[in-house]
Amino acid sequence: MKLMRSELWIRLMVGGLATSLMSLPVSAEPSSVTVNVSRLHSLKGKLVICLWKRQDKGFPICSNTASFQHITVKVTAAMVTATFQNIPSGEYAISAFHDENQDGTLNRGFWGRPKEGIAFSSQEPNQGDRGRPSFDRSKFTVNGAKTISLSVLYF
Repeated sequence: MKLMRSELWIRLMVGGLATSLMSLPVSAEPSSVTVNVSRLHSLKGKLVICLWKRQDKGFPICSNTASFQHITVKVTAAMVTATFQNIPSGEYAISAFHDENQDGTLNRGFWGRPKEGIAFSSQEPNQGDRGRPSFDRSKFTVNGAKTISLSVLYF
């Protein structure tokens, strides 16, 4: 009878320990976001790609200081790929611009219309949606490795 009680006690302890371990929060591993940007109309300059973590008053105007992270890539083909590393799980949006004159800013013309190519996540230039994109319309969820494709729009 003692053997049975101790066996039952061990089973209860192991079961309770397993339940306790399962209820502990699991830390999410950082992810990566790979961005494929296509329809670049020239091999001049650089492509500036910004990863945004939330709606900010500067979204979607990409710069070195406005976004959560940014990558600048030399344009060597009509399609450019870049990868953001160590991205915590959550909601993000991407904006990019083709900095053809390499001055580090999105040049604009009359009424603020971009003079250089622009792109942003979750919107295609063929949709006819040419208004300023919002974070909410551009956001996507990162929970593991993610690949996003963007098409550059020139005005």
